[in-house]
Amino acid sequence: MSDVGIVMPVYLQRPSYLQEAIETILNQTYADFRFIIVIDGVSEQMGPQIRQLTAHDTRVEIVENERNLGVSASLNRGFRRLFEDPDIRYVTWVSSDNRTHPYFIELLRHELAHAPKEVGLVYSCFREIDADGLPLRDEAFQEEFRRYQNKPKEELLDVCIVGVSFMYKSCYARKIGGYHMEPVEDYEYWLRLSHLCELRYIPVELVEYRVDSDFSISAKLKGSVEQHRRWRHAFRLTKKQARERQSIPLETTVYLPVADASGSLPDRLDHLLDQYYSNFQVVVVDVTPERASTGLLHGIRDPLLSTRFFPGMPPIEAVHTCLKKLATPFAAIAYRERDFEYMDLQVLTTALRSAPEGAYSVCYNGDRSDLAYRFDPRAGMPSTELFRSAKLKELLLR
Repeated sequence: MSDVGIVMPVYLQRPSYLQEAIETILNQTYADFRFIIVIDGVSEQMGPQIRQLTAHDTRVEIVENERNLGVSASLNRGFRRLFEDPDIRYVTWVSSDNRTHPYFIELLRHELAHAPKEVGLVYSCFREIDADGLPLRDEAFQEEFRRYQNKPKEELLDVCIVGVSFMYKSCYARKIGGYHMEPVEDYEYWLRLSHLCELRYIPVELVEYRVDSDFSISAKLKGSVEQHRRWRHAFRLTKKQARERQSIPLETTVYLPVADASGSLPDRLDHLLDQYYSNFQVVVVDVTPERASTGLLHGIRDPLLSTRFFPGMPPIEAVHTCLKKLATPFAAIAYRERDFEYMDLQVLTTALRSAPEGAYSVCYNGDRSDLAYRFDPRAGMPSTELFRSAKLKELLLR
């Protein structure tokens, strides 16, 4: 009686990668499982090899989509089949280009089976490999990576610590619905799942993750600005929804003044939205007579992006007007081309949360080697400065 279920969605894939992915599942030390392979609209190309590799193995069921439906729909179809079986208690899914360690199922299942009932997901470390299956990182990096993944579940809101090696209890999966937020369907799913249960980590590599293989989502994202923007929108929307479920309020507002029709605006906004820190909204303050941001920002979507128009008004006056409705505890004004580098908002918000009571703001010093607090309201406005909102209003609206 099988209590473990595995789903593998398959679109186009290199035959050698697919063979390794399937065979490393079929050769697991824990052999009592069901394996659903969902061929996503490519039966003619991938079906013959899959059938050959799985012939006469009664643990395998092949499901075929008549047309390409995507990863989420394929996963959901596979899990619906598994959840028809009341004996399935533990589930996971694997990619068609990764390799699983022989103890992958055995160790993850053992950890879940012996964990307290509130533990609903177990994940392990993994190792990155190249196109030829060779390790990309040395042991020193791998040791640090094992420690990096060992974080409390609250930090899942900042970074996807779960990775590609995991197993979870079907009793929780049945409660939250399926996968849907492509191309971050796994991350969005973990955030919903972690709202119901606890997570446990095993610091051992159980999956070899093939980086940027031909047909992977990560390879597609690297080759297209539009695809990256689509990914970022889904990623930030996922985090916003998770914070709303946990009643975590928005923390920071960044004002982005637009005084001319410069074509650099999309790059400025992309650079800002790509921050590591995500609990912030961007307000574009457009003072151009022709409302230039409307056309320039076409195609850039974000769940926490808005635009206010003040045609012909001096930028500082327009920002002053916006400040009257400022409701987040922290705020910044991004005047310059690239005021905030990737980690800046994360560093500055962390510092400002514990700033001395009289501090107006926090910023970097001249060479960015250290942080400094502003106590003098008459000081100039340095680049990359984050304010307490009440102090910014006091400074600019007096």
